[in-house]
Amino acid sequence: MEGQTLVTKNAMEQLSQAEGNFAAKKKADALAIFNSIPMPKEKDEDWRYTKIDALKIENFSLNPKTKISASVLSEDLIEKGVVLTDINTALDKYPIAQEYFFKQTKIDKDKFVALSAAHFNSGIFLYVPKNIELEAPIRINFEGAGILHNLVIVEPNSKLDFIEEYSGEDESGQLNVCITEVFANQNSKINYNHVNNWTKNMHNFTNIVGSVERDASINWVSGCFGGKFNRLRIDSLFNGAGSECSNVGIFLGKGGEHIDFTTNMYHNVENTTNEVLVDGILKDESSSVYRGLIKIDKQAQKTWSYLQNHILKLGEKTLANSIPSLKIDANDVKASHGATVGQVNDEHMFYLMARGLSREEAEALIVEGFFEPVIQKIPSEELREKIREMVRK
Repeated sequence: MEGQTLVTKNAMEQLSQAEGNFAAKKKADALAIFNSIPMPKEKDEDWRYTKIDALKIENFSLNPKTKISASVLSEDLIEKGVVLTDINTALDKYPIAQEYFFKQTKIDKDKFVALSAAHFNSGIFLYVPKNIELEAPIRINFEGAGILHNLVIVEPNSKLDFIEEYSGEDESGQLNVCITEVFANQNSKINYNHVNNWTKNMHNFTNIVGSVERDASINWVSGCFGGKFNRLRIDSLFNGAGSECSNVGIFLGKGGEHIDFTTNMYHNVENTTNEVLVDGILKDESSSVYRGLIKIDKQAQKTWSYLQNHILKLGEKTLANSIPSLKIDANDVKASHGATVGQVNDEHMFYLMARGLSREEAEALIVEGFFEPVIQKIPSEELREKIREMVRK
């Protein structure tokens, strides 16, 4: 994308606070829903092995100031109708933003989705018209906690590479709640890359929902690092025949961190394809839960869907849970899942230490070797190197 540059970190820090009637009404409606939904319990299916009963939302600021930096669009792309702006401006200025806002995301099913809908004060809006192929990725950096709503719309026959990175400031009592809606319309292709690297005091609740129409595809790449509590949920909705998704995820927990990672694949129509691979490593006293759902409706014949999850534990005090599941109502499909949770092989550790490596060096080598097959599936070389560096750190 000729002419595209990355602006300075604070260039989008002061997002538009002008709130039109549409956003104000949506927030008011969502606030009533938020107040009516109880806090989730560990016994709830979507929250198994994650206990947040003690979390008091009222103890956190619901008006944090996230610093956002973003790619600058070239004049050529602007002339072609590509739009990149903040969500408040978009909802006030662009009818299509209003049309797609919460189009596929249900507010009344999740306390934290309702929280975002009721209190969001920033986020980004990206629109790519039909028949546009962006040559360079759009990059967005979010720094610090926020109550966010992001909206990405790619029209038919267009292509987008998108990279978003989230990082926290080292402050106490941080709450980040983010809803991102992604729409891949007919025959479009989106490579969507999400990486978060939180500080130890962050409580993160991020929901990403992708709608994939006929012959379109979304390739998800995600990495979860850090945070006292780090929850990432990615829902893929196959709404058009011939739609495809791949989902590659990595998470690493340390100290007393808890990682909550979910991928849900909803095959709603026939002839759709999906493959999920999520691997994680836990060390110290960290814990995790991975939930992976493949749901195939009765009319979704000729679906191919596969899911696998592997978790490696470094230490006896770690706790890992893996919950893959299939819900299949069609009979002409191929669907399967696999999951493993295991400790580091003592023989491997002994072999490396016998050749002069310290325990820390041997452990680091095993970690890198465990993640490398997953990292190799990431299309972007830049992102592969970034994640390798985060793993090493």
